[in-house]
Amino acid sequence: MPKTIVHPLTSLLSKWLMLPESLTVMVSGLTLDSRKVKKNDLFVALQGAQLDGRKFISNAIQSGACVVLVETKELNQHGQISTQDDAIIIQYYQLPKILSELAYRFYFPEADCHKIVAITGTNGKTTIATLLANCLTLLNQKSAQMGTIGNGLFGELTSSLNTTLDPLSVFACLNDYQWQGAKYTLMEVSSHGLVQGRVSALPFYSAIFTNLTRDHLDYHGTMQEYALAKKMLFEQFPLQHRIINLDDEVGKVWLNEYSDAISYSASGKRTDSHRYLMVKNIRYLAQGLSFNIHSSWGEASISAPFYGDFNVANLAAVITQLIVDNFSLADIEAIIPLLDTVAGRMEQYYFPLQKMTFIVDYAHTPDALEKALIALKKHSKNGRLICVFGCGGDRDKGKRTEMAKVAEVFADKVVLVDDNPRTEPAEQIMQDILSGFSNPQAVDCIHDRKQAIVELLQNSQQNDLILVAGKGHEDYQIIGDKRIDYSDRVLLASLQLLEKKNTDL
Repeated sequence: MPKTIVHPLTSLLSKWLMLPESLTVMVSGLTLDSRKVKKNDLFVALQGAQLDGRKFISNAIQSGACVVLVETKELNQHGQISTQDDAIIIQYYQLPKILSELAYRFYFPEADCHKIVAITGTNGKTTIATLLANCLTLLNQKSAQMGTIGNGLFGELTSSLNTTLDPLSVFACLNDYQWQGAKYTLMEVSSHGLVQGRVSALPFYSAIFTNLTRDHLDYHGTMQEYALAKKMLFEQFPLQHRIINLDDEVGKVWLNEYSDAISYSASGKRTDSHRYLMVKNIRYLAQGLSFNIHSSWGEASISAPFYGDFNVANLAAVITQLIVDNFSLADIEAIIPLLDTVAGRMEQYYFPLQKMTFIVDYAHTPDALEKALIALKKHSKNGRLICVFGCGGDRDKGKRTEMAKVAEVFADKVVLVDDNPRTEPAEQIMQDILSGFSNPQAVDCIHDRKQAIVELLQNSQQNDLILVAGKGHEDYQIIGDKRIDYSDRVLLASLQLLEKKNTDL
């Protein structure tokens, strides 16, 4: 069990506020959520875009909060102290800026956090984090991961709404993992998380950059601003290792700026001025991939149960991180074939009766969809490649026509479905996507994902490969303001079971 953490309020806030010594309050927890307040917690009341934490101060105090740190927009109110029902209320100007460091001071007062490896980029973050956690576990290094598919020790994840948690939750989780014996946490770090300061005090040990393609322009505005947000990870943290993808144009530019960086390449490239790892002689097999690596540390032959060139790049990043952590090439060669597939990442569901395969993948950007289709094309020699996808509502509308163009070029048949329409009319989203096709009459439109998958299972041909893109690991759809239980993976697994039962009969 983790030891109880208790801090005097005056020492906890001493870096930012000189509080009266008479405030002899002891704080035993931090939270932004009034529903999670426990006795002697410090409740942080932020003025969020959707919720104003100040409205929940009374609830937090009734639940046992002894201190409330309140965000104020008025500089002249900064540091003002009052009381409410024996709880101390402190006003703080620009409060979000200190939360990450506040949480670090609370949960790791001796700065003894285990190794945290950050993975950033548009695509590949989840796969790299999961494969690294899997590898390290196989190498007897207990590991945790935090990101899109959940947070927790490897194999024990709990789901999360955001790729990067709020700053208080990040450090609470890290503390929990450390007390469970974790030696590493592999963390997906989003551009939002960096810009919003959710990870600003994290003692990142190593950082991996995958690639930069169009995404989140509704938030960042331009690709340049999006790139600068990602670059914060390499500029503002005292990293021991910077691992950067040489095959990406942005990565190539960044490598020129960091002489101590390590390059990795899935296309046999290297620079003369950096330590490197590059892949050569890729072979596409029925059971996966094999390739050779050449590096500053030696050479090795790798076999892996995965598909697609992007997974070669993901594995190159994983292997580079393992090498810089002094794991031997022989050990790496031995564990890669033992890796598990990643939930919702090129995950296969084979139906032997119809002799067809569905592949569930999280691809929800034009680049990711193109990479998935190109990868599967190499494995669809005797059948059609069918692409099922949609686009989310209330998000970057510019990518809708781009994804249509990608699907039309690389798939033999396209079926449009709903993704997460959110508050946009699903029909309008589908019409936006259709406008990107040169021959929209050839596209099937079925809003209901379940209906589309069942009809494809009933009507497709032998040896067809059917990519169901966009949702991946997600077990919900957001329609209007409601979150509805739904999973492509659960549906396909149930259909597999039904087919097996019918075959047994």
